[in-house]
Amino acid sequence: MTIADLTQLSAWPQSQRGNIATIADLLTTTLGDPALRVEVSRRDRTLYVLLTAPNLDGLPQHINRIHTVVTALALPDIIELKVVDGTDRPLEYRWQQVFSLNAAAPTPPATIFADGPSAEGGAVGIAPTARSSTESVPAPAASSPHRWRWGALSMATVLGFGLAAGITQWRYEQQRVSSPTQSLPATKAGMTQAIEPLLPAASTAALALPDIAAPVALTIKAVGDIIPGTDYQRYRLPDDWQYLFGSIQYHLGEADITFGNFESTLTEVPSSAKDTSSANTFAFRTPPWYASVLKEAGFDVLSVANNHSMDFFEQGFTDTIAHIEAAGMKAVGRKGEILYVEAQGQTVAFIGFSNYQEHNRVQDIEAAIALVETANAQADIIVVSFHAGKEGTDATVTRDQDELFYSENRGNVVRFSRAVVDHGADLVLGHGPHVPRAIELYNNKLIAYSLGNFLGYRSLSTVGPLGTSLILQTDLDAQGNFVSGRIIPVALDRNGVPYLDDHFGGVVLVRQFTQRDFPDTPLEIDDLGYIWPQ
Repeated sequence: MTIADLTQLSAWPQSQRGNIATIADLLTTTLGDPALRVEVSRRDRTLYVLLTAPNLDGLPQHINRIHTVVTALALPDIIELKVVDGTDRPLEYRWQQVFSLNAAAPTPPATIFADGPSAEGGAVGIAPTARSSTESVPAPAASSPHRWRWGALSMATVLGFGLAAGITQWRYEQQRVSSPTQSLPATKAGMTQAIEPLLPAASTAALALPDIAAPVALTIKAVGDIIPGTDYQRYRLPDDWQYLFGSIQYHLGEADITFGNFESTLTEVPSSAKDTSSANTFAFRTPPWYASVLKEAGFDVLSVANNHSMDFFEQGFTDTIAHIEAAGMKAVGRKGEILYVEAQGQTVAFIGFSNYQEHNRVQDIEAAIALVETANAQADIIVVSFHAGKEGTDATVTRDQDELFYSENRGNVVRFSRAVVDHGADLVLGHGPHVPRAIELYNNKLIAYSLGNFLGYRSLSTVGPLGTSLILQTDLDAQGNFVSGRIIPVALDRNGVPYLDDHFGGVVLVRQFTQRDFPDTPLEIDDLGYIWPQ
């Protein structure tokens, strides 16, 4: 393929005008590697290209083809190209290569790649790297416990990654086995020059990546409060249901179980149990067929233990559970219930709590312990969710004390969460405050004290932190211990619909609140939202 061939593609004109989406499409077409994920963003005068691949084979060719194409595009106001490791390895194990894109640079080769080697025996179209500056990870000695760091990215640079850095979701299969290693291919003559600046110690030998994590047995993704809209009293449903999850659906996938808190009802009961004429009293009723929308979005388990589950009496609660299960998902939230699901050969128990009598109550610690111990006898991994705590923009603080909201006791979420972990819970997922809160690693188990709003179509406020959200990815080992995770940053538009947040607000808030409320918790959250135990 030549540059002339590329110029004939429909993506070329828009790419030359700096359209990020079409540049990503163009590079994907150019590289032609189905195992490679390409994502593009920019900040100021730098273009970022994130590469996510299952191994390092072909990496030098990919990097230099990207450089060739971007140079040929002659993008307005872009003077620098950074090709960045887009994998979910911790920050210190990732690499980047930087190219200057100035007017004095040589003209790129016309041929980007071909079927065979050049006359000199080297790879065709490998652009010279002598004028590139490179930061890379040397392979540590086997006896060294030291972890090499190639330099933490500044927040300004991280924000510049935009959606690209915020949405890389390809997961290494090697995470499911211990001591992952990757080897560079045998290099042809002429290729060594391209690979040496990137990995200076490994151009002619195997590159051993460090053992960065225990084997992952289960990956769970979780989000907070979900209201797809309501038809009660006023019709507030979208014209196109695909609008609700369309821009975020991909990132709910690639998990063994995807969980959310469904804070509406799926029923046709005509009247509400609530007096909605009173201030700050709301009732939500979503048409039952929206259960299929939630299934299509990728959800597997939904909590119905919250302050809206009884909006339409016990019948509405029963209807909601029936429609969720009829759509192929599971609902958790009945009083005294333990839900068991199978995933990756593991039996996973879910138990839902709220601060209301109709459900398992966070205030009743002894009953909670009894349920967890019962589940512990039958399940490999136990997930506890709770809907509790103060609500609103001033509800970001997590303390070991009872929380009140309009004189209503919403429970002590720290005491509750630690108690259930002490008796066998492996993962605790909080929701209810409508804002993100801190996370805590307690006895090797992860506690997320609030996942915030996730979807509230014309029903939830998006002011300040109410409009900042996340998808929490958690990787657990076979004993339910936290191995690693990720905060995928999400924001809500003016209709309360989620989209990927290129300002990384969810990462910033969760990290800030964690440092403030649990300064001694042994967790590290990097600028891209990756989480791992210290």
